[in-house]
Amino acid sequence: MLRNNLDLLSLLQEHGAIVEGHFVMPSGFHSQTYIQTSLLLQHPNLAQKIAQAMSDKFPAKADVVMALTPSNSVLAQEVARVRGARAIFASKDADGNMILKHNFVIKPGETILLVDDVTVGGRKVLRAEEMVKAAGAKVLGIAVMVDRSMGILPLELPLRALLSYPIQTFTAENCPLCASGIPVNEVDDLNKENN
Repeated sequence: MLRNNLDLLSLLQEHGAIVEGHFVMPSGFHSQTYIQTSLLLQHPNLAQKIAQAMSDKFPAKADVVMALTPSNSVLAQEVARVRGARAIFASKDADGNMILKHNFVIKPGETILLVDDVTVGGRKVLRAEEMVKAAGAKVLGIAVMVDRSMGILPLELPLRALLSYPIQTFTAENCPLCASGIPVNEVDDLNKENN
């Protein structure tokens, strides 16, 4: 196997994808740093290199590559292209449960490689694993671009990241950024600025 020398940290920095401020993440936690991987994935040549590097983390066969959210469907598509597999993505229902829409199906006996751009606490991964197992399929593992966790995730399946970039997060009640009066930037607002 060829060794992939992708320097993801340099690419994120070069494209302004690591942003400092005071952010409320989709999970509701607060953070001083936001990593906007879409600034890399908008470039097909970079998306292809990232997908190859992520695929290389799991050399065993996978029938399906599944993104944990619709926003990561490009990532799933590129990793699936590298692997010669199907690509699907999970969505949420009205109650916030992870489901498959768009007539996507996971068949019993299939092997699924999960992909995500950034992992923080592992809750999405656990929900995806439960959904795959309920369908009678097997999870090969989770390939992520950036592991933002502080090193302890409640996962039994293998998680392999291209970059470990631990960033502390806070509840709204315990956020030192809030206590210091630093204005909050909603992640959605940041995404609008880049459109």
